[in-house]
Amino acid sequence: MRLKAKLIAASFKMFIRQREAIIWTILLPLFMVFLFSFVNFDGLGHVSVGIVNHSQDTTLVNILKPIQALKISMGREDDELARLKKGERAMVLVIPASFQPIGQDSLTLYLNAEKPQETEAGRLILQRALDELVFRQNHLPRHALRTELVNSRNLSYIDFLLPGILAMSIMQSGVFGVAFGFVILKKRGILRRLLVTPMQTNDFIIAQVSTRLLVLMTQVLIMVGAGVLFFHLHFIGSIFNMIVVGLLGGVVFLSIGFALSGISKSEDQVAPLANVITLPMLMLSGVFFNRSNLPGFAHVVTDFFPLTYLADGLRSIAIEGATLTDIFPQLLGLAVWSVITLFIAVKAFRWE
Repeated sequence: MRLKAKLIAASFKMFIRQREAIIWTILLPLFMVFLFSFVNFDGLGHVSVGIVNHSQDTTLVNILKPIQALKISMGREDDELARLKKGERAMVLVIPASFQPIGQDSLTLYLNAEKPQETEAGRLILQRALDELVFRQNHLPRHALRTELVNSRNLSYIDFLLPGILAMSIMQSGVFGVAFGFVILKKRGILRRLLVTPMQTNDFIIAQVSTRLLVLMTQVLIMVGAGVLFFHLHFIGSIFNMIVVGLLGGVVFLSIGFALSGISKSEDQVAPLANVITLPMLMLSGVFFNRSNLPGFAHVVTDFFPLTYLADGLRSIAIEGATLTDIFPQLLGLAVWSVITLFIAVKAFRWE
């Protein structure tokens, strides 16, 4: 045990003495968040509207759907109001069960109190659509539109982005850090020399893994702290839960790194292999943008990416205050990937 502690301390010192490692694992993710903080994705010319249609008539919905200024989502009332309170909707229109194009039914429009400009524009568009419905049916008076203000958390793009960047940095440091580091050690013959020392090879692996998991925990603390202090992150979750999910994700990507270092003989071989694995996840796992915009088939496939489980889990904890029980599907997915990648790493890893 004493030997393991000394090896972990030595491995950690080796890591922090590499300036490029500190830059890639901690400073680069923070720099990316800093750059994206100047980009406003909340006002791209569309008003996000949730529609809850309790009636069998779709006349009004059909009028609203072609309007390009509106980004319409259909759903249940509870779900849409929950999204409104989270700040994901500018307004929610509730069409009553008794609604008919010819009638005097009262429609309810819930408005996001934190987005007055969007809600005013959206309300005028909806009122115009109701007027058009009246003119089409040659019927007076028009339907009443009752409005209610709802206070929301009004989450920003940074709230979505920062947990995704944290998940990305865990993946990058796990895959690239281990794969390149061990390939270099293997190429220089250092791993082969370690085999002839009295040291247990397992102790060396444990020290390397422990060091990287310790760095991972540091990443979580620094990223969340910087997000709250400098980028106004609406963090309402548990740091402990973030670390638990981060450690589980770290095991997955460290295992992938060990597997790649085992099958690669040089940096030239490991680089393309690592990119083939990480780039699709980076682009399609919801790190930078919501996966709801993906086509149906792609959305289903990316549901099972390890980075998707990690990013969704971290994001749910950070901005929704989810507990470990709430994100059980994400934890289960990461656990399954941990078993798979550990098995592959054990089979593929080579000391020479």
